[in-house]
Amino acid sequence: MPVIIPNSRIIIGESDIRSKGVGADDDVVEKIMKKLREADGDKDGRYNKNELKSAMRNLGALFPGWRAQRCLANADLNNDGLISGHEIDILVKYLRSVGF
Repeated sequence: MPVIIPNSRIIIGESDIRSKGVGADDDVVEKIMKKLREADGDKDGRYNKNELKSAMRNLGALFPGWRAQRCLANADLNNDGLISGHEIDILVKYLRSVGF
């Protein structure tokens, strides 16, 4: 099974994630969001690497630590080590692009 490693960040708006035109299936997006919310240990709405790793494990990633690092590399626009705000939309789009 090939591993896809994007070399550029995906930047989109929230409306792009929710629209059918982008190919996002509402059920899949809701599943991803549910797993992210479950992994948010401190319930602050922001996701650090450990929380992302937990979410990736729950989503069935083969290498959850590696996938969490790729999530941060693609979605953490301000490089603060957290995925928050608009970056969550980018994270969901990235996860959809790699097959989740």
